[in-house]
Amino acid sequence: MRFVGDPRDGHKIERLDALNSEHGIWECTRCYFCNERCPKGVDPRDAIAKLGAESIKEGIDGDMGAKHAKWFVVSAKTTGWLRETELVPKTQGLVAAIKQTRFALDLAKKGKVPPPVPPHVAKNVRQARQLHDLLQQQGVNGYAGIVQGEHALGKLAHGHVSGETLEEIYDRPGAFPRPYIEEAEEAVTS
Repeated sequence: MRFVGDPRDGHKIERLDALNSEHGIWECTRCYFCNERCPKGVDPRDAIAKLGAESIKEGIDGDMGAKHAKWFVVSAKTTGWLRETELVPKTQGLVAAIKQTRFALDLAKKGKVPPPVPPHVAKNVRQARQLHDLLQQQGVNGYAGIVQGEHALGKLAHGHVSGETLEEIYDRPGAFPRPYIEEAEEAVTS
């Protein structure tokens, strides 16, 4: 990540291509164990997330993991949920989806998959759309846009291990601004 983030390097695209190969950045399971165990506190998981975001920003998104990540964004923006029934066709392609039809039907019979039509839309989907649009407006994309979210998610997932609250994360010098969504603020104050 050090070299990819350095504008003087000149080999950013080649490095990202190499990192998107088999057993590359998209194979990380996001368990955050590397961050917890890193003796130098460099947070390797965060660097991996930045590399993934930067890859998508640069159009290096042919890996199934990249397609999966992009579909999460589209799905969350449009319905506020991950539309799981569309995940395989959108990330692996139509042929793979057809091959997995029997498995999908078995899941549906057991109530493990919601029906695809009509898609379930979250009650406050407008907030998800506003958040997406706000980030687009601020130009927060690539690795810069993921840093703060990864830190916040890591703190939530591990119970604020270091004692740092989300407010403290947002108050860090140089931190991206906390997203402001009017309806969310009204819900908190009422």
